[in-house]
Amino acid sequence: MNRITIGPINQVLDRCLPIIKRFIPERNISPSVGLDIGIGSCKLIELVKSSSSYELLTCAIKPMEKGDVPGTIKKILAHLKVPTKSLFTAVFGKGTLIRYIDMPRMSLEELKKSFLVEADKYFPFPKDQIYMDCYILDPNGSDKKMSVLVAVTKKEIIDERIKLLTDLGLQTNFIGINSVALANAFNVLSVSRNASTLNESSVIAILDLGDAVSHLMILINHLPRFNRDIFVGGRHLTQEISSGLGVSLQEAEVLKCQPGNRAQEILNACESNLTNLVSNLRLSFDYFITEKNIQISKLLLTGGASLFEGLDGFLAKNLEMPVEKWDPIPSLKLTPDISIEELRKNACKLGVALGLALYQ
Repeated sequence: MNRITIGPINQVLDRCLPIIKRFIPERNISPSVGLDIGIGSCKLIELVKSSSSYELLTCAIKPMEKGDVPGTIKKILAHLKVPTKSLFTAVFGKGTLIRYIDMPRMSLEELKKSFLVEADKYFPFPKDQIYMDCYILDPNGSDKKMSVLVAVTKKEIIDERIKLLTDLGLQTNFIGINSVALANAFNVLSVSRNASTLNESSVIAILDLGDAVSHLMILINHLPRFNRDIFVGGRHLTQEISSGLGVSLQEAEVLKCQPGNRAQEILNACESNLTNLVSNLRLSFDYFITEKNIQISKLLLTGGASLFEGLDGFLAKNLEMPVEKWDPIPSLKLTPDISIEELRKNACKLGVALGLALYQ
């Protein structure tokens, strides 16, 4: 089974930021843990793989109480079925970058050596201040040029994450980027279901709607080919609802997901940010379609802000394309003690943690 995977940070380019690979996994009976450390909450996934199936042992979400990251991690790890000292995690935001570059065809080893020398040409950070890794997106191509995904992050971001985990008695050989972890979840679970709703030439856009920033990713044949941050998130929508309807932020947060008979009124209150979101999506889609000469078949929504009632219909109407909420649950087996109802409520928040756990 093909899948997207991030490699160990101590095996490529001086403990670099890991990037994606493809390989065929063997039987694995040890649980794998993915920990998504966000701004407002931590998300945890524990699963085990056997043959071609994935069984979800634990899923948990803990709000970040008063910015206490270490305390929140301790609390969420207490939910594990099998205690662990090692896990998969990722970073995001400013100081992380993904680039898609056309290069002369060469081996992966040659490519990494090339970027050790030429990193300054492609990234705005001095090469002695970053961890970096690269991946050939079309390794079997016959063209003289090849498509390469390159990811970098400032060293201080990775070093701070390692220190945070080390201070908690944890370790990781694996730190990725949120968007690539999300692509991994989509790729692995799509393949595990035999891509029943997709064909090999499908082009899928995924919009991860976060608290302060949303991330757009476009995949061809389940591999990422375009990334962009859009600075519209759930927090902005909540603020607009609060201001427009004259209610508290707490009431606005509830109305955003449970509008009752006020759905249109709430959508109208968010007009400014929703218009901005649509404009950014259109610009991104137009650029991608022009560059790749290929149409996008659908837009999938994930992330906490995708719970905004009516958002999928609004985007479908204004973008004139199919828009759906991405539900990874049908691809997983569940242990008897997991509530399917609660899991479905939170599935949109678990994509990154799930993608991380699927790196086992």
